[in-house]
Amino acid sequence: MHGWECTCVQCRRRAGVAFALLEFGASWPGKEGAAAVFSEEEEWQLAMVLLAVGSEVELEQFLGNVLKHAWKELRKAETVTGKVAAPLAGVLKAVARTALPFIGRALGCMISVPGAGTALGAALGKAASGALAIEFAGRTSQHEEKEELDMARRFVRIAGQAARLVAEGDPGPRAVESAVMRALYQHLPHFRSGPPPKDEESARWRRRGNRIVVMGDWT
Repeated sequence: MHGWECTCVQCRRRAGVAFALLEFGASWPGKEGAAAVFSEEEEWQLAMVLLAVGSEVELEQFLGNVLKHAWKELRKAETVTGKVAAPLAGVLKAVARTALPFIGRALGCMISVPGAGTALGAALGKAASGALAIEFAGRTSQHEEKEELDMARRFVRIAGQAARLVAEGDPGPRAVESAVMRALYQHLPHFRSGPPPKDEESARWRRRGNRIVVMGDWT
Protein backbone atom coordinates (compact mmCIF):
# COMPACT_ATOMS: atom_id res chain seq x y z
CA MET A 1 0.00 0.00 0.00
CA HIS A 2 1.37 3.38 -0.96
CA GLY A 3 1.58 6.27 1.49
CA TRP A 4 -0.98 9.06 1.30
CA GLU A 5 1.70 11.39 -0.13
CA CYS A 6 2.02 9.13 -3.17
CA THR A 7 0.90 10.82 -6.41
CA CYS A 8 0.88 7.86 -8.74
CA VAL A 9 -2.18 7.53 -11.00
CA GLN A 10 -3.60 4.63 -8.99
CA CYS A 11 -3.42 6.48 -5.68
CA ARG A 12 -4.80 9.67 -7.19
CA ARG A 13 -7.77 7.78 -8.60
CA ARG A 14 -8.35 6.11 -5.26
CA ALA A 15 -8.43 9.52 -3.53
CA GLY A 16 -10.71 11.06 -6.12
CA VAL A 17 -10.60 12.52 -9.58
CA ALA A 18 -7.49 14.68 -9.36
CA PHE A 19 -7.40 17.01 -12.30
CA ALA A 20 -4.67 19.47 -11.28
CA LEU A 21 -1.48 19.54 -9.25
CA LEU A 22 -0.43 23.06 -8.24
CA GLU A 23 2.77 23.99 -6.48
CA PHE A 24 2.00 25.31 -3.02
CA GLY A 25 1.95 29.10 -3.17
CA ALA A 26 2.04 29.16 -6.97
CA SER A 27 0.51 32.04 -8.84
CA TRP A 28 -2.44 32.07 -11.22
CA PRO A 29 -4.12 34.69 -13.41
CA GLY A 30 -5.62 37.48 -11.33
CA LYS A 31 -3.47 36.98 -8.24
CA GLU A 32 -1.72 40.33 -8.72
CA GLY A 33 -2.78 43.79 -9.73
CA ALA A 34 -6.03 44.33 -7.82
CA ALA A 35 -7.44 47.81 -8.41
CA ALA A 36 -8.05 49.93 -5.31
CA VAL A 37 -11.64 49.95 -4.09
CA PHE A 38 -11.28 52.93 -1.75
CA SER A 39 -9.42 56.21 -2.06
CA GLU A 40 -6.48 56.71 0.27
CA GLU A 41 -8.55 59.06 2.42
CA GLU A 42 -11.42 56.57 2.67
CA GLU A 43 -8.99 53.79 3.53
CA TRP A 44 -7.43 55.84 6.34
CA GLN A 45 -10.82 56.82 7.76
CA LEU A 46 -12.10 53.24 7.74
CA ALA A 47 -8.84 51.97 9.25
CA MET A 48 -9.09 54.44 12.13
CA VAL A 49 -12.66 53.31 12.81
CA LEU A 50 -11.52 49.68 12.82
CA LEU A 51 -8.75 50.47 15.31
CA ALA A 52 -11.35 51.98 17.65
CA VAL A 53 -13.65 48.93 17.58
CA GLY A 54 -14.33 47.73 21.10
CA SER A 55 -17.24 45.31 20.76
CA GLU A 56 -18.74 42.79 18.39
CA VAL A 57 -21.59 45.18 17.62
CA GLU A 58 -19.13 47.90 16.65
CA LEU A 59 -17.26 45.43 14.43
CA GLU A 60 -20.50 44.49 12.69
CA GLN A 61 -21.35 48.16 12.19
CA PHE A 62 -17.89 48.79 10.77
CA LEU A 63 -18.22 45.92 8.29
CA GLY A 64 -21.63 47.16 7.22
CA ASN A 65 -20.10 50.56 6.55
CA VAL A 66 -17.25 49.01 4.54
CA LEU A 67 -19.69 47.05 2.36
CA LYS A 68 -21.85 50.15 1.87
CA HIS A 69 -18.83 52.16 0.70
CA ALA A 70 -17.58 49.36 -1.55
CA TRP A 71 -20.95 48.94 -3.25
CA LYS A 72 -22.02 52.58 -3.47
CA GLU A 73 -21.19 52.95 -7.18
CA LEU A 74 -22.23 49.49 -8.35
CA ARG A 75 -25.49 49.05 -10.19
CA LYS A 76 -26.04 45.59 -8.74
CA ALA A 77 -25.60 46.80 -5.16
CA GLU A 78 -29.24 46.44 -4.14
CA THR A 79 -29.67 42.91 -5.49
CA VAL A 80 -26.27 41.79 -4.18
CA THR A 81 -26.83 43.19 -0.70
CA GLY A 82 -29.83 40.98 -0.03
CA LYS A 83 -28.03 37.81 -1.09
CA VAL A 84 -24.45 38.03 0.15
CA ALA A 85 -24.13 40.92 2.61
CA ALA A 86 -24.78 38.79 5.70
CA PRO A 87 -22.57 35.79 4.79
CA LEU A 88 -19.77 38.06 3.54
CA ALA A 89 -19.88 40.15 6.71
CA GLY A 90 -19.86 36.94 8.76
CA VAL A 91 -16.72 35.65 7.07
CA LEU A 92 -14.95 39.01 7.29
CA LYS A 93 -15.86 39.35 10.97
CA ALA A 94 -14.29 35.98 11.76
CA VAL A 95 -11.21 36.85 9.68
CA ALA A 96 -10.77 40.14 11.55
CA ARG A 97 -11.22 38.52 14.93
CA THR A 98 -8.67 35.80 14.15
CA ALA A 99 -6.10 37.72 12.09
CA LEU A 100 -5.99 41.16 13.71
CA PRO A 101 -4.37 41.17 17.18
CA PHE A 102 -6.03 44.41 18.28
CA ILE A 103 -9.48 43.04 17.40
CA GLY A 104 -8.65 39.80 19.17
CA ARG A 105 -7.72 41.77 22.29
CA ALA A 106 -10.83 43.93 22.13
CA LEU A 107 -13.21 41.00 21.68
CA GLY A 108 -11.20 38.24 23.29
CA CYS A 109 -13.25 38.01 26.49
CA MET A 110 -16.56 38.14 24.64
CA ILE A 111 -18.43 35.05 23.52
CA SER A 112 -18.85 35.08 19.77
CA VAL A 113 -22.24 33.92 18.56
CA PRO A 114 -21.75 31.38 15.73
CA GLY A 115 -23.19 32.61 12.46
CA ALA A 116 -22.86 32.45 8.70
CA GLY A 117 -19.24 32.07 7.66
CA THR A 118 -17.78 31.76 11.16
CA ALA A 119 -15.86 28.53 10.57
CA LEU A 120 -14.65 29.56 7.11
CA GLY A 121 -13.65 33.01 8.33
CA ALA A 122 -11.76 31.60 11.30
CA ALA A 123 -9.81 29.24 9.04
CA LEU A 124 -8.94 31.99 6.57
CA GLY A 125 -8.17 34.33 9.45
CA LYS A 126 -5.66 31.88 10.86
CA ALA A 127 -3.87 31.72 7.51
CA ALA A 128 -4.02 35.51 7.24
CA SER A 129 -2.58 35.84 10.74
CA GLY A 130 0.38 33.72 9.71
CA ALA A 131 0.89 35.83 6.60
CA LEU A 132 0.86 39.05 8.63
CA ALA A 133 3.27 37.58 11.19
CA ILE A 134 5.77 36.82 8.43
CA GLU A 135 5.37 40.24 6.84
CA PHE A 136 5.73 42.20 10.07
CA ALA A 137 8.40 39.99 11.65
CA GLY A 138 11.28 41.91 13.15
CA ARG A 139 9.35 45.03 14.11
CA THR A 140 9.86 46.13 17.69
CA SER A 141 7.25 47.20 20.21
CA GLN A 142 8.10 50.83 19.35
CA HIS A 143 6.43 50.28 15.99
CA GLU A 144 3.28 48.63 17.41
CA GLU A 145 0.96 51.54 16.64
CA LYS A 146 2.16 51.84 13.06
CA GLU A 147 1.97 48.06 12.64
CA GLU A 148 -1.64 48.00 13.83
CA LEU A 149 -2.53 50.88 11.51
CA ASP A 150 -0.90 49.06 8.59
CA MET A 151 -2.83 45.90 9.45
CA ALA A 152 -6.09 47.84 9.72
CA ARG A 153 -5.53 49.45 6.33
CA ARG A 154 -4.72 46.07 4.82
CA PHE A 155 -7.91 44.58 6.20
CA VAL A 156 -9.93 47.48 4.78
CA ARG A 157 -8.43 46.72 1.35
CA ILE A 158 -9.20 43.02 1.70
CA ALA A 159 -12.79 43.64 2.79
CA GLY A 160 -13.36 46.15 0.02
CA GLN A 161 -11.88 43.90 -2.63
CA ALA A 162 -13.92 40.91 -1.43
CA ALA A 163 -17.08 43.03 -1.60
CA ARG A 164 -16.28 44.15 -5.13
CA LEU A 165 -15.49 40.62 -6.30
CA VAL A 166 -18.77 39.29 -4.92
CA ALA A 167 -20.75 42.10 -6.51
CA GLU A 168 -19.12 41.85 -9.92
CA GLY A 169 -19.10 38.05 -10.11
CA ASP A 170 -21.88 35.59 -10.73
CA PRO A 171 -23.75 34.55 -7.57
CA GLY A 172 -23.17 30.98 -6.46
CA PRO A 173 -22.88 28.81 -3.35
CA ARG A 174 -19.14 29.52 -3.07
CA ALA A 175 -19.13 33.13 -4.26
CA VAL A 176 -18.27 34.57 -0.84
CA GLU A 177 -15.56 32.00 -0.15
CA SER A 178 -13.96 32.61 -3.54
CA ALA A 179 -14.11 36.40 -3.18
CA VAL A 180 -12.55 36.50 0.29
CA MET A 181 -9.80 34.05 -0.65
CA ARG A 182 -8.92 36.01 -3.77
CA ALA A 183 -8.84 39.26 -1.82
CA LEU A 184 -6.54 37.72 0.79
CA TYR A 185 -4.17 36.46 -1.89
CA GLN A 186 -4.14 39.80 -3.65
CA HIS A 187 -3.33 41.85 -0.55
CA LEU A 188 -1.24 39.49 1.61
CA PRO A 189 2.01 38.46 -0.14
CA HIS A 190 2.63 35.59 2.29
CA PHE A 191 -0.92 34.24 2.43
CA ARG A 192 -0.98 30.46 1.97
CA SER A 193 -4.11 28.39 1.58
CA GLY A 194 -5.76 26.45 -1.18
CA PRO A 195 -5.88 28.38 -4.46
CA PRO A 196 -9.20 30.21 -4.74
CA PRO A 197 -11.61 28.63 -7.21
CA LYS A 198 -11.98 30.30 -10.59
CA ASP A 199 -15.13 32.26 -11.30
CA GLU A 200 -16.37 29.69 -13.81
CA GLU A 201 -15.67 26.56 -11.80
CA SER A 202 -15.20 25.26 -8.30
CA ALA A 203 -13.29 22.39 -6.78
CA ARG A 204 -12.11 20.89 -3.54
CA TRP A 205 -8.45 20.57 -2.69
CA ARG A 206 -6.00 18.87 -0.39
CA ARG A 207 -2.49 19.84 0.54
CA ARG A 208 0.09 17.12 -0.08
CA GLY A 209 3.56 18.20 0.92
CA ASN A 210 4.37 21.30 -1.11
CA ARG A 211 1.54 20.72 -3.55
CA ILE A 212 -2.15 21.45 -3.70
CA VAL A 213 -4.14 18.60 -5.23
CA VAL A 214 -7.37 19.91 -6.72
CA MET A 215 -9.98 17.18 -6.66
CA GLY A 216 -13.02 16.63 -8.79
CA ASP A 217 -14.90 14.94 -5.96
CA TRP A 218 -14.39 12.91 -2.84
CA THR A 219 -16.27 12.03 0.29
